[in-house]
Amino acid sequence: MIDLHCHTTNSDGTWTVEELLKKAQEINLEVLSITDHDSVKSYFEIQKNKELQNIFKGNIIDGVELNCVFDGIKIEALAYDFDLDKVNNWLDEYYTPEKNRNGLIEEFNDLVDICKKQGIKIEKDLKYNPYTEYPVDVIYYSIIKFEENKKFFTEEQWTSKSVFFRTCTVDKSFPLYRDFSKQMPTLEFLSEFIHKCGGKIFLAHLYKYKLNNHIEYLDNIIEKKLIDGIEVYHSSFTKEQIQTLEQYCKNNKLLMSGGSDCHGERKKERKLGIGYGNLNINKKILANWHIKSIFQF
Repeated sequence: MIDLHCHTTNSDGTWTVEELLKKAQEINLEVLSITDHDSVKSYFEIQKNKELQNIFKGNIIDGVELNCVFDGIKIEALAYDFDLDKVNNWLDEYYTPEKNRNGLIEEFNDLVDICKKQGIKIEKDLKYNPYTEYPVDVIYYSIIKFEENKKFFTEEQWTSKSVFFRTCTVDKSFPLYRDFSKQMPTLEFLSEFIHKCGGKIFLAHLYKYKLNNHIEYLDNIIEKKLIDGIEVYHSSFTKEQIQTLEQYCKNNKLLMSGGSDCHGERKKERKLGIGYGNLNINKKILANWHIKSIFQF
């Protein structure tokens, strides 16, 4: 059993690196990749701490989940098996605390302006704290306080913050759609960059994006030869979705990846290694990766 998609406190997970490694060892994972959002700090923590190095007995492949945009739609890419120093240096330069903070404030202000233009009611004195909150979350919770806003959204968008967020960043016809390309890199850039760093790049959790046609969107990415593979196995996927992506990878000679997308106690029902209970990804999917090196201490 392997897990190539999970998060620590170095991004939006609730477990420290130590806690995650202990859990990985407890469930006897064979291969682990920590894929924090826009951060590879976990690997440097392990490198500097011998106690951490002795916790997990399986293999570790370096990884990261990167926010990006393709065709005006915000998605995530998973990168693996790259030059850690090069990727870390770029992340430190690109995602400075000041730039992140300013980007979040700009996102919040854009969403407020969109609400005004669309006639969607929110609180007049709505405040936003970029240190502790996500802009879409603040806007969503303000919107649902006003019953008259319900006419703008589907029942699923109204009752689920997660659906609201994914629609806001993907569906160009959504009342609060926002183009994130001014805030984060394109998939085209990341593909070139990760390959220059010797790594592989995968599209993360395709079916989480609220797209009209997932395969058509994927076809457009493949046509431009931007990814090496697809995250075929994910906690949120149905059996049919997994089978579709397995066949797609075989037809297009793409690598396969997969993981629980575990965030520790946040979404704690999504467990490391097994997702919602039966994920259990086989390490055979790594056979064609031609991994240059397992993470060495």
